[in-house]
Amino acid sequence: MSVEFQLVSHPNHSKNILAIDVIQKIDDEVVVETVQRKAGEAYAILGIDGLPKERLEDVLRDILDASYHQIQEPNATLTVTMSPNSTTSGEVRGVVQIQGTNTTTSIPVNYQHYYVLNALRETMSKELKKTWQKVTAIYRNKTLELAFDY
Repeated sequence: MSVEFQLVSHPNHSKNILAIDVIQKIDDEVVVETVQRKAGEAYAILGIDGLPKERLEDVLRDILDASYHQIQEPNATLTVTMSPNSTTSGEVRGVVQIQGTNTTTSIPVNYQHYYVLNALRETMSKELKKTWQKVTAIYRNKTLELAFDY
């Protein structure tokens, strides 16, 4: 097991720390806990503040597409799951599965995955008046599917 920390600072003010990614490597699994200093504070800096669900999905698709290209496997499915632990933190996991196999490989994720998935969760909660506890994004061949769990 190993633990690393990555500070997420404001792009124009490096001493203004907005969040911390706690990257845990347990056996062959990578689990990232993103802890915000203040709930939603980085949304504006990331350009996602107030975006509707459709635009948030576009942003997420771009982030997942960049991760997908690093995999370099055309028959892969990338699944990223975010589970909030509080209003200012959440756990994010990413796994890749090659079609036709039952094997999954954990991949690194970061604060960008957390923030966009959390913004989607908050948007859907407001729209549907439900509290979602987990968001799963499934990405393959430029196609994005979302699942929201109670």
